[in-house]
Amino acid sequence: MKRIYIIILLVTGLFSFAGMVYAEPREETEQTIAQLQERLSQLNDEISTTVVQQAEQEQQIQTLNQELAAQEKKVTNMTDKLMQLEKEIQARVRSIQLTDANQKATFFQIDGWAKMLSSVKGIEAIRKTDAARAKEYTELVESITKQQKELEQKQATYAAVQQELRATIEKQTASKEQLEKELKDNKELLAQIQEEEQQQEQALKAEQDALWQQVVLGQTLSTEEEVTEKAQDIILTAKQYLGVPYVWGGTSPAGFDCSGLMQWVFAQNGISIPRVSQAQQASIKEIPISEVQPGDLVFWGRPAHHVALYIGDGYFIQAPQPGETVKITHSSWYPFESAGRVLN
Repeated sequence: MKRIYIIILLVTGLFSFAGMVYAEPREETEQTIAQLQERLSQLNDEISTTVVQQAEQEQQIQTLNQELAAQEKKVTNMTDKLMQLEKEIQARVRSIQLTDANQKATFFQIDGWAKMLSSVKGIEAIRKTDAARAKEYTELVESITKQQKELEQKQATYAAVQQELRATIEKQTASKEQLEKELKDNKELLAQIQEEEQQQEQALKAEQDALWQQVVLGQTLSTEEEVTEKAQDIILTAKQYLGVPYVWGGTSPAGFDCSGLMQWVFAQNGISIPRVSQAQQASIKEIPISEVQPGDLVFWGRPAHHVALYIGDGYFIQAPQPGETVKITHSSWYPFESAGRVLN
């Protein structure tokens, strides 16, 4: 009798342990954990987005610098040409003055060459002797005026982009400070989350391995989700980057953020999608979560602050956050909120 009782205790203990491994985070902390994950994800997305914006703005400033230099050179060259043309016209007018005594007094009464050229008599005299030169002068003045306006517009654009860059950096700094505060204030809870997530990953490892075999062989998954050939290629491409570190604004195998990983993986398969998660969510066809298939994108937030690649049976590949690497996660641990289809 005693032996039977011991066996019952052992069996009960085993089931209790299994329940601990597969269980969701404890009920009393589940909402707190979900809220923390949401805040951290939003902050990381804000930082990644501002890193992308900063790179774009810095590139724009560099381009504008080159355009401004070219525009300034163009205006300078045209002004030099105008001054040379004025000297030539001045010489021509003096020649006319010497040969036409009747017009001599009129020309000397005009104050400055610009006024002289606006004078009907002056214009007529120059046109009679050198119409092409007078036309060139007029067109050059108009062109310089136009180029000067373009230069002023570029200068205004340059100043505006510099202001945007300063605002972007300020926002990025504020987001980083807030993220550091959240991490510091929730150090114990984050350690608990990490431990429980690792337990779940280990518990579901066999299922992950089986899932990969199904994907590689193009088989129907246990949930009867279809794996198309294109989805299979995309999923296997994403698998190559498991273990790559998360990097804010990362878009290459040296380091990815969540949307950078998605953009890279699809690009390797000849499919172009936008850069950031919000734009990715907005650009593709939304589908009900109940209809999600391998190769679809799954999102958190609206507008999205996180994105991942669904690979089947509730799993997705994601670049989670700083300090972590590209990995596979199950939706029971981190449920996605919406889905979209890139593949037809």
